[in-house]
Amino acid sequence: MKLNRNFVTPFLAFIFVPVGISGVLMFFHLADGFTEVLHEVLGLAFVLFVFLHVAINWKSMRGHVGKRNFAIAAAAVTLLSAGLIALERAQLPVDLVVLERVARAPISDSFRVLEIDHTKAATVLSKRGIELDGAETIEDIWINNDSSPEEVVETLVYEAR
Repeated sequence: MKLNRNFVTPFLAFIFVPVGISGVLMFFHLADGFTEVLHEVLGLAFVLFVFLHVAINWKSMRGHVGKRNFAIAAAAVTLLSAGLIALERAQLPVDLVVLERVARAPISDSFRVLEIDHTKAATVLSKRGIELDGAETIEDIWINNDSSPEEVVETLVYEAR
């Protein structure tokens, strides 16, 4: 199938709706935990269709690139993006700070906070080839086993409780 406006534009328009709505919900912390996956996955699809849209319409869009308003918009979005990233780095979200502290706390304290039984955790992790031997923190578990933090934490939270 040859890509054309009749295919790309409707998808772009309809993907924009849930991405936009989920972004607004996330901004106001409404339905937290339910919108993130939708926003991320459809956001990737949105980016794909934006690139397709630009490719299909490049001839007509090329005339805008050299204009002053294009440069102003590009500079404004770049500065705003950099500023928001800098602000986020200056004060990390509470959930990331809590997760980092739980991962670096003594393992018995972390297991208590996460309501995980030590013996069950050892059994569940062992089934995945991950050992607790010598680990003093949850972070030590993934470091000692050349594993990922996501694999260890998701296994502990979803399977060892």
